[in-house]
Amino acid sequence: MHIRVKLMAFMAVYGAVLPVLAANLVSPNDSGVAGDKPYFTQDVRNTRIIFTQDNQQYAEHAAGIEQILQPAYEASYGYRMDSRLNVGLMSSYNQIANGFSTQYPLNRQINYMGGAQMPDYFSSASWLDTLLFHETAHDYQVNAKDNVVSSGLFSVFGNGRVGPVGFVPAIVPNVFASRFMLEGNAVLNESWHGQGGRLYSGRYRAMTHVHALAGNLTPERLYNDTLFFPYGEAAYIFGSQYQYYLARTYGLDRTNTFFKNRSKDWYWPFRVNVPMKKTVGADFDTTFRNWVADAKADARGMRLADGTLITRSKYYGELNRQQNRIVFLSNPTGVRRPTLVSINQDDGTIKTQASSLDSGRIYQLGERYYTVSGRRTSVWRTTQGLFDQDAMIKPGSEGRVFQGRLSDGREVYFKTSESFVQPQLYVGDTYYGAVSSSVLVKEDALYYFVQKGRERVLYRNQEPVYTLKGYYGIVKDVDSEGRIYFIANTEKGSSLFRTQFGKAEQVLKADNVIDARLLGDNRVVATAISPDDYYYTIETLTPSAEQPYNVTLIWDEKGGLADQQLASIRAVKPVAFNDPEPYGLFNNLQYSAGNLSFVSVVDENEKAHTLYNFGVTFADPLNRTALTFFAMNDAEFSDLIGVGFSNNQSYLLTGVRAYYLADNQYPGDTRESGVAAQLRFPFVQTGFWSAEAAAAFYQDYRLAEREPFSLRLDVARKEQFGNSWLPNDYLGMSVFGVNDRSDLITGAAVKVSTDFPGETYASVSAKYSASDTDQAGNGRRGVELTLTDNVIDNDPSRLVISGLRGDAFARSAQLTELSASKVFNASSYGFKSGFSLRREMLMLSYRHYQLDQVNGQDHVGINQGVLGLHLDTLILNKLNIGFFAELTVSDDESLTEEHHFQAGISAPM
Repeated sequence: MHIRVKLMAFMAVYGAVLPVLAANLVSPNDSGVAGDKPYFTQDVRNTRIIFTQDNQQYAEHAAGIEQILQPAYEASYGYRMDSRLNVGLMSSYNQIANGFSTQYPLNRQINYMGGAQMPDYFSSASWLDTLLFHETAHDYQVNAKDNVVSSGLFSVFGNGRVGPVGFVPAIVPNVFASRFMLEGNAVLNESWHGQGGRLYSGRYRAMTHVHALAGNLTPERLYNDTLFFPYGEAAYIFGSQYQYYLARTYGLDRTNTFFKNRSKDWYWPFRVNVPMKKTVGADFDTTFRNWVADAKADARGMRLADGTLITRSKYYGELNRQQNRIVFLSNPTGVRRPTLVSINQDDGTIKTQASSLDSGRIYQLGERYYTVSGRRTSVWRTTQGLFDQDAMIKPGSEGRVFQGRLSDGREVYFKTSESFVQPQLYVGDTYYGAVSSSVLVKEDALYYFVQKGRERVLYRNQEPVYTLKGYYGIVKDVDSEGRIYFIANTEKGSSLFRTQFGKAEQVLKADNVIDARLLGDNRVVATAISPDDYYYTIETLTPSAEQPYNVTLIWDEKGGLADQQLASIRAVKPVAFNDPEPYGLFNNLQYSAGNLSFVSVVDENEKAHTLYNFGVTFADPLNRTALTFFAMNDAEFSDLIGVGFSNNQSYLLTGVRAYYLADNQYPGDTRESGVAAQLRFPFVQTGFWSAEAAAAFYQDYRLAEREPFSLRLDVARKEQFGNSWLPNDYLGMSVFGVNDRSDLITGAAVKVSTDFPGETYASVSAKYSASDTDQAGNGRRGVELTLTDNVIDNDPSRLVISGLRGDAFARSAQLTELSASKVFNASSYGFKSGFSLRREMLMLSYRHYQLDQVNGQDHVGINQGVLGLHLDTLILNKLNIGFFAELTVSDDESLTEEHHFQAGISAPM
């Protein structure tokens, strides 16, 4: 048995952590679609606003906000950022209900206009302002470098990496902070500006109290990114409640300065107890324990929905009424296709069917079901609208967040392109007004909330009906007597209320209800929160005089911080952009980062090597263009230096790298210098389908004559739901051709996979490559057979064969593989140990290779059995790393080892 553990593990780290020479020389943009609208820039204070002409009014507003927000954050976080902040307001070609902040490639935040898709979730008055408050908080959290080493390295390397395998010493220490701390603190800071925020959400408070009663508020579950319900949302929900406890106990500014104190630990940027003690005088363990005690005390007496159970779901599916049925999506497993649930209002019968609909409110239009969503509709558009079972958008719904339809056929919707600040409501082609919640359309009447200061006003059409104190109110239904039902805060969480003679009354005793629809006038279908999932029940109404609870936070006293900040925001005048600069190909290119990483390895002859990878990158804030200079060792310990350029702004993605072989460890006729180039044309990205054509050229430095030019066409259909580790359904096909020294290699590959109950997966795949050469193997001609993928040559005809004894070339090669995988969820989360096991996967494969004219043999057939174990882990509470171990048993000993074992770090699946 030949063991390659040391080298294989290193190569996996080398490829993952030091991606200077990835196989793809250019990747799609992570900020905006290809062929996006033209952008412009305007510098204000230490901020560059990036915007389109259509968004200029919002950009001018954002510039005004940043002028008061950044001084406030500088005072609260305790420092001024060391580099310009780039704030992107993306065009209407990118209709996404989200935003993000990152230090790479530059200090930036990207804000999208799609907030009208989920106005009820954020409990705030302005989508754009909430984005700016939240994402700018992230910039201040992560940019901190309060030590000489980090700030000194930053002056040389920018926000790059240096040290063994790139982790430490840390130039940006807080990038290693837990999401529990980062997202929780950002929600805290979105909530004190007098415009609401998720700290006012009854859903957040109910979720926290339910988990407190269940004993689930532990550092092992919360400080790690676990696979426990409510999954990734946990960092926002529980993290914000912990951060508010800190702010309430020690003050907002002291709470925020934690990140400055945390950034002192450049040498081990994973600690939390020491910086917390420096900040508030008590360590994280103590403050966390005290917060949990408070949460448990607050949760005492919480009432839970206990009606007739309909179903459970790991993800929230909003209830809606269509005709005489209540419909919603549930996902009881969280890893398989959702279920469409339909409840007949007349007789109570329940029907279910598997569905591939996106999560969201369901509408039935004609014979088809749709949900409101936002997703790629083409390579050049991400669009909000109504999407069907195949994830295809309904023609005519583009750019509209559908709310319902009147009896005369007119649609009621939010217009995405005008809703950057708050939802802009239209009826047909007529503008109706600005609202602050989703809209209920019933019997040609419109019901909705409008936020007015600290009050939320309920409207029927354009007539105010009821005024609610606070920011959390969601219209749900209207009964036969015209009483309006809505979700609002209770003291312990969230419940259902209704209007009654101009006042309100609570109609469900439970404090964990976040959604409801009427079944007649006396019963409702309710969505409630448990420690493990959402559950759907039929509840009988029990009216009481209890009123919606007004959540008041430490800054809400009259004349307090929220009033002061809101007054400042209202006093801000938009900054007039009189002479913005066009965002060109090179005029925003800046020094992004230098990366220096090294590691010691032992080769197969037990000889030690120190391998390194050095790169210097210049990039732009929208991550379109990158210019990279690099020096590195390859797998055979040869030294390469070179330069690379990539651009992904247009439909045709372009990447090129030139190299020089400075220290050659290869025998034979090698090349001193050469180039690798790639063109990618993704031409389908809609529904579950994607397709791409690509061309690549590569001059092989290991053999001077070899210059393969390849063409490739890939088509794939992929469905993956919830937390499924592997695709639930996948079909991928590829055809390719490679020309090298007048030899032509052609071939194709196909893979089909599906899932079964119990997180079991099966796949069938095949690949065939054939060359027209009659000199297979001579001078590296023919189809290349290799043990591992090459880090620079993206030859699509290559076949990887586990256990291969050195590279070989064949006239033709064929692979057929049958594979089965089973996922296990034996998790073990550690807080102080620094190691957490999230789940495991056992893989069993059978592979058959049929090779012609290889290494002097006319025909070689190889049968292999493969047993693999994959581990999904969290290292140091932050780093989601996969480990694998794989044993291959082969019946051929002429080309392969009889037993081959390899282990290392695996890429995400």
